[in-house]
Amino acid sequence: MARRMDAQAVECAHLLGQNLADLREKRDHSQILTAERAGLHRTEVSLIERGQRVPQLDTLVKLAGAVEVDPCTLLAGLAWDLAWLKGASG
Repeated sequence: MARRMDAQAVECAHLLGQNLADLREKRDHSQILTAERAGLHRTEVSLIERGQRVPQLDTLVKLAGAVEVDPCTLLAGLAWDLAWLKGASG
């Protein structure tokens, strides 16, 4: 059964996907080439780029290698807002 993501998780998934798409296009790679280089199926890359799937850690590392960047580069701009936690405890 698919797990529903909250608003922050959805935002993170979309940003990760956009980062991947931007880096892939910057290198003039197709989704097929990126998938082959990462050992994945093209639909997996497509789902990740559209924010519809969040990759596991090993997949994130494979994708970073496929587009020739450090895995942290794919996570650029992602942050988790803990303001809700501060409000709940205070």
